[in-house]
Amino acid sequence: MRITLILPGPGCKPIGGYKIIYEYANRLAKRGHNVIIIHPAKLYIDTTIIDIPKKVLRYIQRRVDGSYRPKSWFYVESLVDLRWVLSLSERHIPNSDVVIATAWQTAEWVRSYGLEKGVKYYLIHDYEHYMTADSETRDRIAATYRGNINNIVTSPAGLEMLKACGAEADAYIPNGIDFDTFELKEDFESSERRAIGFPSRPEYFKGTRDAIAALENVREKLGENFVAWSFGGRKPTYLPSWINYYERPSDEILCNLYNSSAIFVTASHYEGWGLPGAEAMACGAALVSTDHGGVRAYAQHGQTALLCAPKDIDALAKNICLLLENSDLRKSIAQAGYRHIQHFTWDVAVDALEAALSNGGK
Repeated sequence: MRITLILPGPGCKPIGGYKIIYEYANRLAKRGHNVIIIHPAKLYIDTTIIDIPKKVLRYIQRRVDGSYRPKSWFYVESLVDLRWVLSLSERHIPNSDVVIATAWQTAEWVRSYGLEKGVKYYLIHDYEHYMTADSETRDRIAATYRGNINNIVTSPAGLEMLKACGAEADAYIPNGIDFDTFELKEDFESSERRAIGFPSRPEYFKGTRDAIAALENVREKLGENFVAWSFGGRKPTYLPSWINYYERPSDEILCNLYNSSAIFVTASHYEGWGLPGAEAMACGAALVSTDHGGVRAYAQHGQTALLCAPKDIDALAKNICLLLENSDLRKSIAQAGYRHIQHFTWDVAVDALEAALSNGGK
């Protein structure tokens, strides 16, 4: 099968949604499919004339230096054809059996393509963007879910979003976890598990400041006898000095950090999935999270994680304290989470995606 995947921009920076697409591409290519990934310089279908020269210059620059590729943070198999195009105009898109949009902006283009570009699918990770968008953008996002496109969602939050938009999912395929990369190295009771980690992201709705505030509350209540760490892109200027920071760590380093952690915290207000939380569970950390939507795909409160309402810093801190003060409960949550997350293999996800694509769609 000839499969075209369309990303919403260059792959030069680590992004969870891109990671999922590159992983699918690698595994589909190894199964014998002809996989092409398109990266556009000009994303929006209604880009203004004023912005076009800037996009053209960026297109030329990345075409020359190849910086649209994810070579610094993710390995893409040579079998996968990575392409950098000026825009997602139909003339830049190869003829395929299947064409897959991966963001609402790309879906606006894909819905307009002719039949020769392939049967149209939409791998939906838009939940947090829909929930935080203004009304006009929400209407545009909702419109992409309706009509001549096959919707594939990854979490219960995605299913709820489509229903609210008057659309339906054609397939439900939770994301996979790379268990060769993110694995259990330290026993659940190991003395090496002393840390508490959390992801740092610049968007307000990712809740980075909430996670910091919750940990400050924990320090006030239980003292300073725990190690805190975070990771992400550029270090936030507001990060306290007592939190160790890792800028764009490799997967190997990240796996070791997860394995050094007794607890991993995610504090997003909205999330389409929440890859760091799932990866931490695979490495044996107990997950304390807000019920941000995507987490419902792999976490159940009181069983595989402790959840609380988004933005409830006191409740988040209370759940962290509960696990710090009750090692048996922490171990129970961590073990149950580890066992449960093992069901989310990439083989299962790719099998399901292949089946959906082979079905022919609408």
